[in-house]
Amino acid sequence: MVRAAAMEAREFLESVRDGVGSYRIEWWPQVIPGRPERRVDDVVASLRVEQRNSVGFLDPVEDALYVTAGLRGLGFPASFHLGRETVPAMPPAGFYAWVECDGEVVSTSLPVKETYLEVYRA
Repeated sequence: MVRAAAMEAREFLESVRDGVGSYRIEWWPQVIPGRPERRVDDVVASLRVEQRNSVGFLDPVEDALYVTAGLRGLGFPASFHLGRETVPAMPPAGFYAWVECDGEVVSTSLPVKETYLEVYRA
């Protein structure tokens, strides 16, 4: 089940890359019915193992795209978030991406809700 969702997440990631360092996202994977009994943190860890084996280590934006697609493919209502630093250490402000599920951040331990102003959500 995780392996199939991971393959679909990889295909989604590859489909949105535009080849010049940006992304063209015209559609997002839908949440499939039938959320598994496993905790979302355990599923994220399993997706990351599959990710490392199939596409390697990803930057935060690509990681969040991949994890969002993988979780949705497994029935979790995951959302992708992009934020801008509220107080940058050095101008210009940086951006960071993360994934939330049921209102909780599941893709990073950084205090993203406290240090980033959300500028995009999908």
